[in-house]
Formats: sequence, structure tokens, C-alpha cells
Amino acid sequence: MKNKIKLVLHLAITLISILPVSLYAQRKDTDAKVSPSNYVSATKGRERISDANIRIRYAFNAEDMKDKSTWIDEGQLKIAPDMTDYSSYFIEVNEDSLAHWFEVHGRNRAYPPLRWLEGYRNNKWIEYQYSQITTKDGVLTEWATMPRELDTENLYYTENLPLFDWQIESDTATICGYECMKATCHWRGRDFTAWFTPDIPVEYGPWKFGGLPGLIMKVSDNDGIYTFEAVAVENGNFPIYAPRGSKYKQSTRYKVWKLQRDLNVDYLKTTGHSVFNIKLNRELTSRRHQYTQLELE
Repeated sequence: MKNKIKLVLHLAITLISILPVSLYAQRKDTDAKVSPSNYVSATKGRERISDANIRIRYAFNAEDMKDKSTWIDEGQLKIAPDMTDYSSYFIEVNEDSLAHWFEVHGRNRAYPPLRWLEGYRNNKWIEYQYSQITTKDGVLTEWATMPRELDTENLYYTENLPLFDWQIESDTATICGYECMKATCHWRGRDFTAWFTPDIPVEYGPWKFGGLPGLIMKVSDNDGIYTFEAVAVENGNFPIYAPRGSKYKQSTRYKVWKLQRDLNVDYLKTTGHSVFNIKLNRELTSRRHQYTQLELE
């Protein structure tokens, strides 16, 4: 009997060990954390650059759609007549709440950096949460806010709107109350499936996704690692703000992509910093983590 139990345990451990470690790699235990200055900037006033009349909110990598504490982020796509903006709704609400706290309590040093921010491990830096994606006149710009010590090294780059070779299929589904059609494509190293609704005739979607004859309500890669799903479609007036944080330095997509990957894989090595490990009683200057990006190339 004991031998059977040992065999079962051994098989269980073996199965766990061979599961794709990338499936929840974005729920990483990286050393890269959020810089407090990202929150303080909310008190300095942000430049309003446009106004959207529609906003779509998306759950990003939700384990339970009904429980926001299991989401990596709640993204928001704001669509204005002259541009679009994809950013974090979690962060925007948190900044508004923090700004209100300063109005009431003054600029004390002891302030609550997290007033409302929800989501899974909300003190961790997630590049898909701390990047702002804007499109205007056929050009996409990613404003990449970096973690902790690299907050002064924020970067941005521009590229023509990405081309997605979508294949529209006959399958349908209802998402967030809208009848949607299915589309598939291979893009930057991954196979994706999207669900879009012709009832909202715009060629946009969450993050960088777009190019379909209707709003993308849900999109995910076929490995099940990354998923954006609409949870609300709102009409009204929604300000679009200039990027938060420090001044951004111009860069290229490849350099931003590589830095984001390196920070996720080994933050200490990439930044040249170290942490003291009590168990080992020594400084660590390298600590690798399993990670796979949404864009593989």
C-alpha cells in the first residue's frame, strides 16, 4: 500500500513538473515591482489630450470572471474621434482615489500607495498593465512604464498599425451581451482566436489587436496563456490622458520588447541590483523566472 501511495505521489509530481510552465507565466514571482512614483504622479495633474465617447473594459487573464482579485488587470479601450487609447482601468481608478486622498489629507509622507487597486499581485510590475497603447493616424505608440528603479528609464516607440491576417469563420458566440463572429490569425509567433461584433463597427480591440470589421470583444492565444475579454461597453465622455510618470525616451519596438522580457526573466541581473536572501545568508544578484511574452517575435 505504501509503495502504491509513493508511486501516485511520484506520478503527480512528475505530471506537475512537465506541465507547460508558461501557462501562468504572467502570474510571475518576478522581483520587478511597481514604482511608487507611478501613483504619486496622480497628484501632479495629467495632461488631457482627447475625449472618447465610448469605453470598453476588458478582463485580462481572469481565473474567475466574477472575482476581480483573480484578474491580472482590467484594461480599458477608449475610442475618440481622432485616436484610441488602451490603458489600465485599475490604475486609473487607483490614481483618482489617491489624488482625492491627498486633497483631504495633504501631502504627508506616509500615504497609502494602493487606495483601490485590485487584481492578482497588484504590487508586481506587469508590462501589459503598465504600458499605454495609443493609435492615431494609422500609427501605434506604446508608452512603456518601467518598474521600480527603472522608472526614470520609461520608453516609447512608434510603428504602423500592426497588420493582422484574420480569417473570418462561421462560428458565433455571445460575449458581454453582443453577438460575435469568430476570426483566427497567426501573428508575431502565436496563433490567436478573436471574437468580434459587427454591431459596433470599429476596427479596434484590446491592447494592440484590431483590423476586423467590428469591435473585438475577446481575443486569446491558442495556448491559453493570454486572454482579453470584454466585461462592459459604456457610452459617455471619457478623458484620454497623456502617459503617466517620468519623461519617456524614444526607442524601438525590439529594444522595448527585449527589455521587458529581460526584466521578467531576471530583474536583478538586468538592473544590476541584488537582494539579501536570509535562508542562504548571502546577496543574490541573479534570480531567473520562467516567462513567455505575448509577442514571441
